[in-house]
Amino acid sequence: MAAKSRSRRSRPSETEETRLASRRLNQGVARYYRLYELLSAALQDGTIPPQSALPSEPELCAQHGLSRTTVRRALDRLQREGRIIRRRGSGTYARAQRAVPRLCLELSALPESLAALASATTTRILRFNPAPVPPPLRALAAEIGSRAYLLERLRCSQGEPLALTSTYLPEAIGHNIRKPIPSRASVMMMLERLGLPTTMVSYSVGAIPADAAAARLLQVPLGSPLLRVRAVLTDEARRLRAVLESLCRSDRLQLKMTEPQAAAGN
Repeated sequence: MAAKSRSRRSRPSETEETRLASRRLNQGVARYYRLYELLSAALQDGTIPPQSALPSEPELCAQHGLSRTTVRRALDRLQREGRIIRRRGSGTYARAQRAVPRLCLELSALPESLAALASATTTRILRFNPAPVPPPLRALAAEIGSRAYLLERLRCSQGEPLALTSTYLPEAIGHNIRKPIPSRASVMMMLERLGLPTTMVSYSVGAIPADAAAARLLQVPLGSPLLRVRAVLTDEARRLRAVLESLCRSDRLQLKMTEPQAAAGN
C-alpha cells in the first residue's frame, strides 16, 4: 500500500507575509481605493510627514501586490486633492498644507453664531427633496417621522469646504417652502417667513470619522475626524420645526462654549 505523502508548508517569506497582510486591499472595494485610504491616513496622521518622500511606485507594487496601473490611480487621486507632489525622476512627496484660519461657532449663543458664520461663508444648495430620515435623527425627535424634506447644503470659507449640513423639515412644513431657496437663507429665516418662528434649540456635539460621501464633499481624507452638531428646533409650545445635522471640518471650525458670568456680589 502506497504511503501517503505529506508536504509541509514552509513559513511564508517576509515578502509573502507582506502580501498576505495587504490582502485586504483585494476585498470589498476597488483595490486602488484601499491603497488610497492607506496612504491618505498616513498623510493625515503624520506617518508620512509633510515634504517627505512616499514609497516609490515599484515599492508600493511589491508591498501591496498591486499593478503599476492600480498604484498610479491611487496616487493620481491624492495628486488631484493637492496632497502630494509628483516630480519626474525624483519621486513623490507629501505636500505641506497651507494654514487656514479656523472659524468659531459659539454654542452658548447658537442662533447669533450661526448668523455670523453665514455672513463669513458661502453656501451651495446640494438638494431639497423628500427623503428618508436617518434613525439617529428620528431618535432625537420622533415627530419628524420616517420621511421629511431634506435640505442639504455645503458651506465654504475662502474657497475651502467647511461644513455639510442636512436639515430635515416635517413634510407639512417642507411642502410650503418655495423654490428656489436663497443659498444664504438660514433655516430659522425660512421658518420665520412661513410664520413658524423658532424659539428653542437643543443640540448635541460629538465627533465621527468621515465616511466616503462626507470625505468627497468636504475634501478630506476618508476617516478624518469631523465635528458633528445635531440640533432640534422647536417653537414655544415645543412643536417640532426642524432637525439638522452638521458635519464640520475640525481643521476649519472650532466649537466654543462660554460659561455665563456670575452676577456681581453673588
